[in-house]
Amino acid sequence: MNDDVGRIIEVNGVDVKAKLFSLLPPFLIINGKPYSAPKINSFVKTKVGLDVIICQIVGEYNVEDLNSKTDYYMDLRVKGYIENGKFIQGLRMLPIVSSNISLLSEKEYNIIFQYNKESSFRIGQDLFEQNRSIYINCNHVIPSHVGVFGNTGSGKSNTLALILQRYLNLLLNVSESKNSKILIFDLNNEYGDEAICSRNLKTIYTLSTSSKTKDRIPFNFNDLTEDDMGVLLNATSKMQMPVLKYAFKQLKKENDANYYIKYLTSILRNKQKDLFNSIRFNLQEYIGNIEDIFWSEKHEKFCKIKNDGQWYFSDNDDFYSEVVSKIIINLPDNSLDRLKFELYFSVAKECVHGVNGEYLTPLLSRAEKIFDDLHKIIEFENNEVDVFGDNNIAIVQLADVNTDMTMTVTSLLSNALFSKQIKSKGNEKVKSIINIVIDEAHNILYKDDDSRIHNSTLYSFEKIVKEGRKFGIFLMIASQRPSDISNTVLSQLHNYFLHKLINPNDLYQIRKTVAFLDENSMNFLTVLAPGECILSGTCVAMPTFVKIDELANENKPNSSNVVLIGDHGILMNSKNRESSKRRRIRKTHK
Repeated sequence: MNDDVGRIIEVNGVDVKAKLFSLLPPFLIINGKPYSAPKINSFVKTKVGLDVIICQIVGEYNVEDLNSKTDYYMDLRVKGYIENGKFIQGLRMLPIVSSNISLLSEKEYNIIFQYNKESSFRIGQDLFEQNRSIYINCNHVIPSHVGVFGNTGSGKSNTLALILQRYLNLLLNVSESKNSKILIFDLNNEYGDEAICSRNLKTIYTLSTSSKTKDRIPFNFNDLTEDDMGVLLNATSKMQMPVLKYAFKQLKKENDANYYIKYLTSILRNKQKDLFNSIRFNLQEYIGNIEDIFWSEKHEKFCKIKNDGQWYFSDNDDFYSEVVSKIIINLPDNSLDRLKFELYFSVAKECVHGVNGEYLTPLLSRAEKIFDDLHKIIEFENNEVDVFGDNNIAIVQLADVNTDMTMTVTSLLSNALFSKQIKSKGNEKVKSIINIVIDEAHNILYKDDDSRIHNSTLYSFEKIVKEGRKFGIFLMIASQRPSDISNTVLSQLHNYFLHKLINPNDLYQIRKTVAFLDENSMNFLTVLAPGECILSGTCVAMPTFVKIDELANENKPNSSNVVLIGDHGILMNSKNRESSKRRRIRKTHK
């Protein structure tokens, strides 16, 4: 496949002009195999001695003279050269005028696109060379930060799922595959059932903050820090954070009942009715013999009715000897409930020391709501937990989870995995790899927001994308709005799969961020068809145009466009309805 097709007639730096020997048909038959003839965005080669220079075709035209003779020309751009079996981008060598140009051999294509049979997988076919498959080397794409971007319906979810599926297929043929894990944060519940891989090969958590009947993620309570909880509760730094820190400190102590009764006594003596009523209502399952103590508006003091109909009042010593002394304290077994318990008494302690309770009780109100939501989606344990189980892939479905808890879950889990990777590495080489995947990432990694929860979450992922490579933890995101994504996250990505983008802000962001993408490739972004993409980054030697393979229907994420009318439409006319009915009848008889 080294037949010459033309010769170089002009060299102007990296821009080269070549003249074809003759007009070529769309396909050439060489040694019985069809090959695409040279055309826009395909490659040709030329030699300088024994060195092979690779050029990309960026234009073609013809010139006719008065005698109706036609000459055919191509504009080329130097991309690099092959040396010692490796493709090197650079301009150490430039073509020589009058040297011939020819098509690339299969071996040379494999060198350029870094194809290695053991570590590579196919993702599709060359958009301009339809008989040529495009492979990417697993070693250059999986241990990297990846971005998949494109408008709705452009095929980005299929691309993301395809990469993960092909990677999982490679893991089936390697030993120690347990050292490779994938965690998907599924914001729209698209990756359940058979999406990507068989249901029995993945661990799925379907979370909900509107119900307690769904799954809960196992999480080591010891991985939850004071700062994490301070962000969740939006605790003020001067007044409320010290209270929260003291509550964390008390978790490690074994206080007896007298410790808590002491502060209950102070609350009653100081007539702090709001704090006491909150304790009585929210901690009633842990504090016995407190339910009959009430605040008397008439007397402006706490009281309890005696068996003989008389009253105990909190300004009388009998109230404490006969009522308070009989209070029973049962500390919660669950760590999160214990923290809530300690938080109430930490507030009580501050109030005893003269702090105005009005500054502290809002913290308790927020804690009730946040802790209730946390209980619905997280199972707190005090031991090391593994969200993956025996599988390589875990999927956390978040479609029925409110915004704050979505941010919380993604941040807590990612931070815990990052910390685990740091500890496991120590002073040695990385022993395992974790890929964190976020589809519809603009819902989490957006910029410019004043929310403490969001900013904390964004900081967590920015830290991963900046430092994760050293510890074997990588980020893979997909989004239809790259202009909404944090600039820090975008700029740190290594590989980009770019589907059709139309919005000027998105195009500007890609042009500004993707250093590997030349202007010639940028011009194609607005006209790509569904499933077509430009691959750019460290996993390819130069921007590559790919028609991405389509996953089997059962392995596709549940993100397909809605069919309105037709055999599989949500609306059916009478003819379609009868046809569908007959098919169901035949299926029943079979």
